[in-house]
Amino acid sequence: MIDNVYRERNRLVAFLAAQYPSHMGYTDPAEPDWAVVTVETPQGQMSWHVGQGDQGMFNHVRRTKPTDAAWDGHSTEEKYERLARLTQDAYHKRIADE
Repeated sequence: MIDNVYRERNRLVAFLAAQYPSHMGYTDPAEPDWAVVTVETPQGQMSWHVGQGDQGMFNHVRRTKPTDAAWDGHSTEEKYERLARLTQDAYHKRIADE
């Protein structure tokens, strides 16, 4: 069950990574076996660990380079606050465009 929940989440992260500049690499020394997908959005950086079995969902994401922005220290709470603001921005833009 847990793998299915992560797989669903990873599908949404893959979509976000297609919408904004992003990169993926083994950048977390505390979790060296997990790739980290980092998405740079107008509301700030967001990142997620991705297991080996789901990395194929991220073939469209460029691999991390040494010149990429490092993790900005955001917590999980900050990440989801940024996502909420990004969602609100998208909603307000859509309403304004209608």
